Amino acid sequence: MELKSNFGTTKGTIDSEKSLIDKMQTELKGVFFRVIQLMLKDEEQSIPFTCIGILLQYMQITYIVFNRQIWRVWQNEILSKQLNKIFGYVLLTPYFEMISFSGFAAMMYVCLGLVLFALMLIFLLSYSISKSKSSFTWPIMLLRFLISIFLQVLYMPIIDLLLSMLACQSDQNGVLKHLLFEIECWSNIHIVHAIVAIFGTILFFILCILFSLLYYESRYQSHEASSKLTGRANAVFLTYELIMVICYTFMNGKNYDYLMILIMMIGSFTIFWKIHVDAPFNNMYIQKAWSMLVAMNMWGTTLLCFSKFLEGVLFYGTVYAWLAGLPLMIIAIIRSEKMHYDLLLLNLNKVQDPDQVLQLTNHLLKLFYKSQQNQNCSLLLDGFLEIHKATCTREDCYLKQKKLNNQRQQKPLFKEGTVTERDVDLLMVMGQIYFNLIKKFPNEISLRIRYSFFLLDNMKQRQQALNELIQAEQLCPSLDNEFIIFRYKKVIEDEMNAAQNENLGNLDVATELAFQNHMRSFQNKIERATLMHMDFWSQLQEDSPDLGKMNDIGAKINLAITQVEELWNKMQKMTQNLPKAMRLYGKFIIEVLQDKDYGEELLDRSRNLQTQNNKMKNKTTISLISSEEIGQESQPTLLVSTAQEKFAQITNLNLACCNLFGYNKSEMINRKINIFMPNLYSKFHDAHIENYLSSNDNRNINKERLVYVKMKSNYITPCYIYLKVIQSIDDNVQLAAQFRIPKSFKPCCYLILDSEEVIDSISSSCIPLLNIDSKLISHKKTPITEILPNYMQQKQLFLSKVGGPIVFNPATQSGVSNSQLASQEFEDQDRKDDNIQFQCYTYEVMNENQDQVVGYIVKLEQQGTDTSMNLEINNLQQKVISNSMQFKYNPSKALYLGEYVADTNSQRVDQTILWDQNDQSSMVSSVQGGAEIFKSQVKTEKSDEQNVQLQQIKINYAEGIKTLRLFENRVQDIDDREEMMSEEDEQGKSVFQRQQDVDNDQEGQLQDFNNVFRSRKNLSIVVNSQVIPPVVTKLSWTANILILVLVALSFADFFVCQAQYDEIFNTILLVEDTNLRTAELHTILSSVQNLQMLNLNIWQFNTTADIDAFEQSEKQKLNDSIQMVSLLNKNLMLSEIFISDQLNELQSENVVKMRFGDEYQQYDIMEATQQIVSKALNVRDKVLNKIQFEDDDVGFIIYNLLNDLVFQLRNSSNLYAIGLTQKTTEKKETFLLILGISAGALGLGLILLTIITLSVNKTQEEILSMFLDIPDKTVKYLYNKSENFISNLQIGEEEEVLSDLEELEKEEQEELNRTLKSKRKKKKFKNTNKDQRNYIFAFFLIILILQAYFIFNYFISDTLLSNLAQLVPEINATCRAEGFYRFADNSERSLYINRNMTILNEDSYKIVKSNIDQLYALDSSIHQEHSLNVDITNSIYSDAFRQIFMLQPCTILSQEMNEMTETDCQTFADGAMYQGMAVGVARYFENIRYIMTIYDQFWNNSNANFTAIARGFTTFKNITKDSDNIRNNILNLNNFNQSKEARVIQESYNRGTFRYLMSQLEKGINNDIDSAKTQRLALFIVFEVLLFIIYFILWLPLVLKMTRDIWRTRSMIMMIPLRVIQRIRSIKQFIKEFLHAKDIDT
Repeated sequence: MELKSNFGTTKGTIDSEKSLIDKMQTELKGVFFRVIQLMLKDEEQSIPFTCIGILLQYMQITYIVFNRQIWRVWQNEILSKQLNKIFGYVLLTPYFEMISFSGFAAMMYVCLGLVLFALMLIFLLSYSISKSKSSFTWPIMLLRFLISIFLQVLYMPIIDLLLSMLACQSDQNGVLKHLLFEIECWSNIHIVHAIVAIFGTILFFILCILFSLLYYESRYQSHEASSKLTGRANAVFLTYELIMVICYTFMNGKNYDYLMILIMMIGSFTIFWKIHVDAPFNNMYIQKAWSMLVAMNMWGTTLLCFSKFLEGVLFYGTVYAWLAGLPLMIIAIIRSEKMHYDLLLLNLNKVQDPDQVLQLTNHLLKLFYKSQQNQNCSLLLDGFLEIHKATCTREDCYLKQKKLNNQRQQKPLFKEGTVTERDVDLLMVMGQIYFNLIKKFPNEISLRIRYSFFLLDNMKQRQQALNELIQAEQLCPSLDNEFIIFRYKKVIEDEMNAAQNENLGNLDVATELAFQNHMRSFQNKIERATLMHMDFWSQLQEDSPDLGKMNDIGAKINLAITQVEELWNKMQKMTQNLPKAMRLYGKFIIEVLQDKDYGEELLDRSRNLQTQNNKMKNKTTISLISSEEIGQESQPTLLVSTAQEKFAQITNLNLACCNLFGYNKSEMINRKINIFMPNLYSKFHDAHIENYLSSNDNRNINKERLVYVKMKSNYITPCYIYLKVIQSIDDNVQLAAQFRIPKSFKPCCYLILDSEEVIDSISSSCIPLLNIDSKLISHKKTPITEILPNYMQQKQLFLSKVGGPIVFNPATQSGVSNSQLASQEFEDQDRKDDNIQFQCYTYEVMNENQDQVVGYIVKLEQQGTDTSMNLEINNLQQKVISNSMQFKYNPSKALYLGEYVADTNSQRVDQTILWDQNDQSSMVSSVQGGAEIFKSQVKTEKSDEQNVQLQQIKINYAEGIKTLRLFENRVQDIDDREEMMSEEDEQGKSVFQRQQDVDNDQEGQLQDFNNVFRSRKNLSIVVNSQVIPPVVTKLSWTANILILVLVALSFADFFVCQAQYDEIFNTILLVEDTNLRTAELHTILSSVQNLQMLNLNIWQFNTTADIDAFEQSEKQKLNDSIQMVSLLNKNLMLSEIFISDQLNELQSENVVKMRFGDEYQQYDIMEATQQIVSKALNVRDKVLNKIQFEDDDVGFIIYNLLNDLVFQLRNSSNLYAIGLTQKTTEKKETFLLILGISAGALGLGLILLTIITLSVNKTQEEILSMFLDIPDKTVKYLYNKSENFISNLQIGEEEEVLSDLEELEKEEQEELNRTLKSKRKKKKFKNTNKDQRNYIFAFFLIILILQAYFIFNYFISDTLLSNLAQLVPEINATCRAEGFYRFADNSERSLYINRNMTILNEDSYKIVKSNIDQLYALDSSIHQEHSLNVDITNSIYSDAFRQIFMLQPCTILSQEMNEMTETDCQTFADGAMYQGMAVGVARYFENIRYIMTIYDQFWNNSNANFTAIARGFTTFKNITKDSDNIRNNILNLNNFNQSKEARVIQESYNRGTFRYLMSQLEKGINNDIDSAKTQRLALFIVFEVLLFIIYFILWLPLVLKMTRDIWRTRSMIMMIPLRVIQRIRSIKQFIKEFLHAKDIDT
C-alpha cells in the first residue's frame, strides 16, 4: 500500500538524480568550501606582512617591464640590464639558470610538490571534517601559510619557473634549443619535464585563482587585511601575470615587441581599473598599497611604450623618467582621496546599472564608518540625505514620511544611544534603496548578498539576511558568490542559534517566519520517513524478503530520520517553546521509531510547556508571523492595519476571536477596531495609535495588560491583551492583538463609568449580581449612585489598591423586571438574604495624550463565600484542556443556567451528565453552595496535571513476576525462545541443547543484558556507538599496506631502472673505450713504424724539410695517441661497473707477457698498456737515427704490440662485449622480479580486499537477516502503527495524532505480546544488493590498471634490453674495426721490414695472409649485423651508416671529423670514396691484398724484374744501399701507390668512418635509453598521481561511506521495539558479540 503524501511525492528529494559529473563537481566544491570556511574562521592577517607581500609582487610585476625579451626596448642597455637582474632576483629561474638543468628541473618538482602538499592538506582537512566534525590546528595554520605565500610571494616565481621549462628557440640548424640551458627541447627527458610543467602550470593557476576568488573576508571590516568587496580583482591580476609570463617565454625576437607592449598596456590598464578605480579592498592601507602597485606598473608600461616609439626621436632617457616618476606616483596615491561625488548625486529613480547601486551603498557604508572621526564624511552624508529627500519620488520614501503622524519609525531596531538620528536616517534610506532596487533587479545576486550583509551588520536582522541569501542561492550564483552564500548561511545560523539561546525563545518576526517554514518542512519530513518505514515493513512481510532492497530502504530511512533530527535540532535552537512540534515529534518517535521512553519524555515536556503557556500571566510571544498564518493561532487573535487607507481596521482574525466577540468573521473584517471596545475607549483609540506610530512608545508592546472588549451582546468582558508589531513585506506596520480570558474564583462584575460617574458599559455578570442589564443603561443615563448609593462617599477608598467593601440591596433595584430568569433567581435570593456584600475596586481611565481622567472602571467582587465562578472563555488550544458551554437544569428553581467549564478528559456526554448530576457548575449553586463548588472547579482545572502525576506514580505490580512452566523435568520461563522458534527448529535440537542455550542466555542476561536492555536509551547508546568496525579497520590496513607497497615498488622500479639503464649505457661506453684503446695503441705502433722506416730511408722524400716535417707529424700523432691511450686506460681503470671475474683478473693479475729484449715479464693489461705508453714517450723524445728495431724502446713497442698484448687486448674487448650481453640478460631478470612482486602484491591485495569487502557485506547481511526473526504478526503490527500514524496525519486529524493514547496503550501492549508469542517459520531471503559486486569490480579494475603500469614498464625495459643484446655484435664489430684494420696494416709493414719477427707468436707471413681474410670477414659481419638490426637501430645510426657506406661520406668526414677537405675526398682514389665507404673499404682491402701479391713475387726471387712487376705504381729506390734485391724490392713495397693509398685510407677515412659510426651509434643508443627513461618517468608521474587520486579522493571517502553504511545498518535495529528485541535471541546474541568486541578494542 502506498499513501500519497500531502506535501509531495513519496520519492522526495532523497533520490534526487544527478549525473556523475554534477556529483563530482558538487563534492569538489563542498571540499574546498568547507576547508576555506575553516581557514577563514578566526583568521587575522597581518597588515604589515601583507604590505611586504605587495611590495614583492610589485618587484615581480616590474620584472615584466624589464623581462629578458624586452629590456632592450628601453635603449639603455647598461641600466635596463641591471634592472632586469635586480628585479629577476625576486623570481626563482635566475638562481637556477646559473647552476644546471638538472637543478632547475629538481626545483620545478619541489615547487610542484608544495602544490600537491597543499592539495593533500585540503583533502585531509575535508576528510577529517566529514569524519569527526573536528579539525586540527596545525594543518589549518600550515595551509594558511602555504596559500598566503602562493598568492602573495610565490605565484609569479613558480609560474615563471614552470613556463621557463618550455622556453625554447630554434638555432641556426633549425633545432629547438632551450633558451637557458644547452639542451634540445622536446626530446628525451625534456618531453616529460615539459608536459609536467604544462599540467603543473594549469593546476597551480587553477588553485591560485580558486583561492583568490574565495579566500577573503567579504564583509566590510576595515581593520582586516583580507576584507574586500570581491576577489575578482586579484584573480584578474594573477591572470595578467600568467599572460605576461607566457608572452615573454614564447614571444622571442623583436618581431613580437609591438604585440607584447600592446598586451602589456591592455593588461596594465585592466588591473589598474579593477584595483585602483573599483577599490575592492576595505582596509585603507591595503587599498593604498595595491593602488601604488598598479599605478606604478601602469606608469612603467606607459613609459615602455614611449621608449619604443619615441626614444631617440623626441627625447632621450625614458628609463630615467620612469625612475623619477615612481616617487611622484607614490605621493599622488597617498594624498589622493576619492569622494565619489558622482555616486552621491546619483539619481536612483533612473538608475539602470545595479553596479552603480553597489558602488553607492559601499561608499555610503565607508562614509558611515568614517563619519565619527572625519567631519568631511559626516558632511557628505548630510548632503546625500538632503539630496535624496529632494529627489526621491516614491510615496513611501522614508525621509518624506518621517514626520507623518501615522507612520511608525523603526528606531527600536537600534540600541538607544549608539547611533544618532542622522545615522538612523542613513541606514533606513540605505535599507530602502536596497529593497527598492532588488525589486527592480530581482536577479542581481551581488545586490542581494550586499543587502544581506547590510541587514546582518547594520540592521541586526539576521533572519532577513538569511532569507536574502537563500533567495540569492536560487539564482544560480557564480562560484565566489556561491561560497559567500554557503559561508554566511552557516555564520548567520550560528549567530541566530546563539542569540536565541540567550533570549530563551523570544523570536523576532523573521525568525518566526523561518520557524513556521521549518515546522511545515518538519511535518513533511516526518511524513516521508513514516512512508519509508511502511515500505520497509511491507518488504519484510514478503515471502522472500530482499535484503538488498531492505538495505536501500534503510539507507533512505536513515537519511530521512537524520533530516528530521537536524531540522528538530535547528528548531530547538530557534526556541525551546515548541509544544506543538514536540508533540508531533514525540508521537512520531513512539508510533514510528518505536522509542516509547524518549517519545513519552517529549510528550511530557510538551504537556508541561503547554500547561506553562496556558497559565502564564505574561505571555511573551505570538507565533503569528503573517496574516496568512492567523488561522493556526489557538488563542483569539486579530490584526489591525496602520496604513493610511485602512487605518485602525481589522485586516484578519481567527475563529477563536469571532467566538470571543460573538460576531461572524465577515462582520468584523475591514471594520475599525474601535467598534469592538467600550465607548469610553473607542473615541480615544485612533489618537492612541497615532501617538504610538509617531513616538515609538513600546511600553504596551510585547507585554500583557488588562483591557475590556465589547461583545456583540453589548456587554463587556475583561481580557488580557498581548500586542505585537508585524512588519509586512511592503514596509507597512500591522498590530497583532491576542486575547486571553482571565480566571476568577469569585463572582464578580465590571462597570465602566464616564467622568461624571454615569455607567457607560457593564459586564454580563451584572445581570445576576446587580440586577441590571445593557438595556437599562442604554435607555437612560444611570449613575453609579443609583446602584450603589454609598459609592461616592467611599470613592477614595475604592480607588486605593486594596479597594473597600460595599453593600448592594437588591430590593431597591428593579432594573431587570422584564427578565423572567433574573426575577425568579432574585426572588429566591430575597427569601434568603436581602443584602449582598461586595469588595469594590475602582481604577481611573487616563487619556495619555491630554493627561486627564476620562472615566473609571469599577470591579465588584462578591464576598462572604468561597464560591467559584469561572468566567474564562478559552478557544480550543487542544482537546485535552478545553472549556465548553454547558447548560444545567436546577430542579429546585426550575432554571436552565449556562456556564463555561473545563473539560479535561474528553467531550463525552456521560461525563457531562455526571457533572450535571453533581450540580457543581450551576451559576446559582455557585452563589449558594459554598466551598465545595470551589474545590470541584479547581479540581477540574488541574485535572490534566493530576492525570500526568497519576501516570507517573502508577505502580506496576507485575514487575519482576515471571510465569514459569514445567517442561521436560525442568522449570522454565514461559517466554523462553522456544515459543518463538519454528517447530522444525525445535525438533532439530535435543533437550540438552535447548537447556544449554537457555543457560547461556540466562548468563548473558545476568552479565551484560541487564544493563543494555534495561532501557532503550542504553541500547541505543550501544547500537549507535560510532566505533570503527573491525572489518573496516582490516580493510583500511590492507589498503594502506598495499598502497605503501605499491609506492615502494614504483620507486624501486623507477630508480632501479634508471640505474640499470645508466649502467648498461656506461658498459657500452666501456666497450667503445677498450676498442678505441686498442686502435690508439696500434696507431702508436703505426707511428713508431713510420719513424723507423723514415730512419731506414724507406720513404721517398726529396728534401730534408720534407723529412723533418714528416718526422714532426708522426711524433705529433704519436703524442696524441699517447694522451688518448692514457685517458682511455684511466677511464677503464676507474670504472666501478662490474663486468666479470675474468676481466677483473685480466686487469689485476699478471697475465700479459711482455718482452724486454731477450727477457719476458708478466703484467696486467693496465700495466702493460702503461708500459707501452711509457716506451712511446721515450720514442717520441728520441732522435730519428735512434728509432730502430734494435733500440729497446722501439723493439719493445713493435714486438709487444704485434704479439701477446694483442691477444689480451682482444680478450679484454671480448670480455666487455660478453659482459654487456650478460648485463642485458641480468637486468631482464631484475625487471621480471619486480613485475612478479608487484603482481603478487596486487593479487594478494585484491584477494584480501575482496574477502574483507564480502565480510563487510556479510556483516550488513547478518544484521538485516535478524529482522527475519521478527514474527509476521509483529511486522504487520508495526506496519499498521505507521499506517495509522500517517493516515491520521494526512487527513488532518492533528489533534488526534498528537493526543495521548493512554487508553489504547494497554490494548497495544497486549496485541504486541500476542504477536510475539506467535510461532514463525524461517524465511528464505534474497539479496540483490550490488554494492559489494561494484566494489570488487572497482577494486579489480584499479588493480588491473596499477598492474598494467608494471607490465608496461617491464615490456618497455624488456624491449630495450633485447634490442641492446641484439646490437652487441654490431657494436663490438664496429668498435673493433678501426683497431683491426690498423693491426692488419701494421702487421703487413712489419712483415716487409722483418719477416723473422713473429706476429701473434706465429709466422708473420701466415698471420698477414690470415688478416686479409679476416678483414673481409669483419666487413661482411658489420654489414650483415646491420642488416639484421635495421629495424631496431635508432634512426640516427641508421642514417649515419647509410650516409657513410651507401651514399657519400665526404661531407661528414670533412665537416664532422675534419679529416680532409670535401674536394680531396671527392677526388681521392679516383672518386671511390665519394661512392661510399662500402667501395672505399673494399678498395682498401684490395690494395692490401695486391701488395701482398707483389710481395709474394719478390720474396726469395732475386731475379724479379722490379719495373715489370711494379707496373709504374712506384720507382725503385735502393734503400739498403747494397745489392740485396729481395730486401730492397720488399722495402719498396711501402712506396707503391696502393700502399700509400691504403695508408691514407687507414689514417683518415677508416679512422673517421668508424669513429663517426661509433659516436652516432652511441648517440642513437643514448636516445633510445633516454626515450625509455622518458616514458618510464612519465608513467611514474602518472602512476604516483593516480595513487594520490585513488587514495585521497576515492579510497578515503569510500572507507568513510562503508563505515557509515555499517553504522547505519546497525542502527536499523532501533527500528524494532525494545520489547520485541528482548524476545529475539539473534539480536541479543549480536549485541553481546558487539559488546565483547568493543571491550576488546578498548
